[in-house]
Amino acid sequence: MYASGAANLALTINGLGTKASAAVTVTGPGGYSQPVTATTTLTGLTPGTYAVTAQDVTASCGTLYTAGPATQSATVATGSTANATVTYTPQSGGSLNLCIDGLYLTQSAQTYTGGVPLVQNRDGYLRVFVVANQANVAVPAVQVRLYNGAVPLWQATIPAPGASVPTSVDESSLSKSWNVAIPGTYIQQGLRIEAEVDPTAPGIVPESNEADNVFPAAGPLATNVRVVPALNVTFVPIIQRGNGSQGNVSSANTGAFLDLTNRMHPLNTYSAVVHAPYTTTTSDTLQDNNGNMAWVTILGEIDALRIAEISSRYYYGVAKVSYPSGVAGVAYVSGSSNPERAAIGWDNLPTGSAVGAHELGHNWGRNHAPCGGPLGIDALYPKSDGSTGVYGLDVATATLKPPTSTDIMGYCNLKWISDYTYKGILDYLSPPGPLVTSSATSQAIQPCLLIWGHILDGEMVVEPAFQVNTRPSLPERAGPYSVSAGREDGTILFNVSFAPKEIADLPGGQKSFAFAVPLSDARARQLATLRLSGRGREMVRRAQPAAVTGVQPTPGVKPLLTEVRRSPGGGVGVRWDARAHPMVMVRDAETGEVLSFARGGSVELPGSRRELDLVFSDGVKSSLKRVPVTP
Repeated sequence: MYASGAANLALTINGLGTKASAAVTVTGPGGYSQPVTATTTLTGLTPGTYAVTAQDVTASCGTLYTAGPATQSATVATGSTANATVTYTPQSGGSLNLCIDGLYLTQSAQTYTGGVPLVQNRDGYLRVFVVANQANVAVPAVQVRLYNGAVPLWQATIPAPGASVPTSVDESSLSKSWNVAIPGTYIQQGLRIEAEVDPTAPGIVPESNEADNVFPAAGPLATNVRVVPALNVTFVPIIQRGNGSQGNVSSANTGAFLDLTNRMHPLNTYSAVVHAPYTTTTSDTLQDNNGNMAWVTILGEIDALRIAEISSRYYYGVAKVSYPSGVAGVAYVSGSSNPERAAIGWDNLPTGSAVGAHELGHNWGRNHAPCGGPLGIDALYPKSDGSTGVYGLDVATATLKPPTSTDIMGYCNLKWISDYTYKGILDYLSPPGPLVTSSATSQAIQPCLLIWGHILDGEMVVEPAFQVNTRPSLPERAGPYSVSAGREDGTILFNVSFAPKEIADLPGGQKSFAFAVPLSDARARQLATLRLSGRGREMVRRAQPAAVTGVQPTPGVKPLLTEVRRSPGGGVGVRWDARAHPMVMVRDAETGEVLSFARGGSVELPGSRRELDLVFSDGVKSSLKRVPVTP
């Protein structure tokens, strides 16, 4: 029988709370020496006897904590775990003294030192950590004072949360700190905070030192408050032609989809609207397998839809799936200078709320936290297990989130958000982040050619192009791929070099692209080819030699003219000849909303519209026709 030679030592540190660091050293066979500052388990040790040496430390408010025992030994054996405990005890040296070791204002995730900036106008929760130099039964109040600069704003007196004052800082329970909700109206740039324990002079609680009760001692604590724009989301119900299902999102439940996003991420306000149902005519349906092409195709359609509609909002497609767990959503990951605003997710609630918070995180430039086996892991994520590493707080419910919670950008359950992810998203959303500095929404609306497609496992696809009036949307930088447009004689009208968009939550190298290239109507009429090149491969799409209303006669084949009729169920059926026009962009004639990038010669649409705008693409150029719905 084979047995591992490894052995373990579980070392428990008591008495220092969650903030102070122990001073313990473990030494053993072979010159082993390991400093330990908190409760941990040392693994993979060589069997034998280990010495555990503990030194006294000065912790909260300058109180000396004595370690006991100062020395001890533990014998570890093969395949087992030995245990050792070090307990720290505060040395009062006299009568009771109280002080405030620290405080912080949190809106979702915060470090003990308050290193996470605050969002202006967002409600917060203040925790004040009072400690005593010895065991006690004192129940002092804490007075909190807010200032804008030097101007007093507000004050509140917080009663003691328990029957005594802790002897060490303990973030793990709200009953171990003096807490108060802070309205967002007070969280403005210039906010300063001051707290005082046992504030009445000389104080209700007799102390050896009444001069150290105010924190900070040097004056009110300055905060870093940032302005974050409102989150504007357009939810798009997706109808899958392959199975007839429609994503269940409506004006009544958009709040449920954004619930965790709003509570967890650094936001203040949001606006949610629901788009007309969008019908995808891809032959695939969304399935629970990692190679499913429909996820890639539909995400590209949602992105193209957003560009065609001249929108700077986030477009979030909502789809119905037939399985309870598995692939739940995909999104583009924004880079340092290329904001992305397209994602799709399933309609299962309440899990759809976590999916939305995860996918929007990708749009805000975050890759995956290392938990649950995702691809595309953020190499800079500070915790190897994907945990948050700090205490979080759901301000809406005053619910504490332990540092063992896993980050929303991982795949594990028990999710909240880390200070790392929170600060990364805040940097993205607030000036001078890419969302703010991008010129994508500042250019004038003009004639453009919508060019879009995907690259899947090396296979390249450029979808039929459309002429649209929109704002130009071009790659921020060159890359290994390019799309060029040419005349019939081979003359190049334009060439766009790019790096394709990364799609999170799907393996296999799936990437997409979508551009709106400025192109006048006169030059658009000269288009004959679109050429997608890169990585030693290329795909060429050529214009079909047919008019908008039909195709050139083929012996034995009757040409099909466009047909738009009211369907028996009350919707609208559109038919056209796909030999001439491989794709038709169907738009609501009144609102301009894109209802489908329709393939295959037919599409059924819900609703009782009187007329539609049909944009027929021959592959590289297109033309518009407004068509009434025939009863």
